[in-house]
Amino acid sequence: MLAGCGGGSTGGQTDSGAWRTETSGTQQRLYDVACLSALRCVAVGEAGTIVATADGGTTWRGQVNPLHGSSNALYAIACVAPSSCYVIARPNTVLVTHDGGANWSSHVLDVGAPGSNLTDDACLGNYTPISGRPALCRLGLLDIACVSAQVCYAVATAPPAYDDNPLPKTSHAAPSSIWMTRDGGATWTSQPLPQGVACDGDCADGLYGYPLVWVSCLSTGICWAGGGHVLGCGHCGFAYAVLKTHGPGLPWVCAESAAACTTVSPDAGDCPSSTTCYGIQSTNPFGPANAVVRSTDGGAHWVQTGPDWTASVLNDIACPAALTCIIAGSRGTLAHLTNGSTATADSSPTSSDLFGITCAGPATCYAVGDKGTILMRRVAPPA
Repeated sequence: MLAGCGGGSTGGQTDSGAWRTETSGTQQRLYDVACLSALRCVAVGEAGTIVATADGGTTWRGQVNPLHGSSNALYAIACVAPSSCYVIARPNTVLVTHDGGANWSSHVLDVGAPGSNLTDDACLGNYTPISGRPALCRLGLLDIACVSAQVCYAVATAPPAYDDNPLPKTSHAAPSSIWMTRDGGATWTSQPLPQGVACDGDCADGLYGYPLVWVSCLSTGICWAGGGHVLGCGHCGFAYAVLKTHGPGLPWVCAESAAACTTVSPDAGDCPSSTTCYGIQSTNPFGPANAVVRSTDGGAHWVQTGPDWTASVLNDIACPAALTCIIAGSRGTLAHLTNGSTATADSSPTSSDLFGITCAGPATCYAVGDKGTILMRRVAPPA
């Protein structure tokens, strides 16, 4: 997912930089938002909901798609100008448009997610470790990012990725998967991945499965994917992975060094340059409850950027510049990161949980969340 920065007002007017509430036209929970330009953005959510603006947020209109009105949650979106968007529909479908949403095609991937009931109590108990996150278990397709209008990657996780025991020695496939399209979404191919990772902690010998829950790409073709979980206690440990590829068709490996597959991975991440990545961390029971983390070595090592500053669950981050990020979270939490290290809370016009955030360039940003919430911020240019 992407994140936003800026300041704004409704109706596309510039102001001093306050977040303002937009009229989305829906009461469905919105999970993510992405933009084709400063004026053209698309938000996605529950019940196959897609709403789009072509006038910088003045009006939002629903878009018909193959899953409209269904039980499918549209969970993540990536857009590439001039008119291409890719949407994750949980648990196993990708929706694609190349004409700005006038027409959407549907593509089902074999991601190993059992059934489609992501709100089943057993599913939630085993695969949703973060209190305050959306009430969907973390299985199936979870995120998507694009290198270009034709080349995109989607990440997915299957149940064995959360096992507390080492992978069977007879296993040769990773329980998580990365899917690539090179033809604009018409076909998708599962990519070879490291089978498992070493445990960071007091664990039995062997390789452990790892979930992949986020992916981030640069237009150069460099992409990252990451995730992790806490292995069971008595014996406690972590199974983390941050993987990296330097271009379509090139291997996915532990980012920069083996340390990237043993030390922490964020729960959501965005990499604005080949060496700098940022993320949010909410699942480590032995560390800060909610933290912003940063890597300056291409994803190999991550450190907390500053002291704890919120009790809210952080849900999304995106970085329109190497030293600037915007963060969204529960209870209307909004914040910006400056100088790559200092997180400052923004005044928020909502108490609704926010799940997705994006920036259309350095000035205009959108955040989305519960009850159809869409917030917009536009920074006026210097006088």
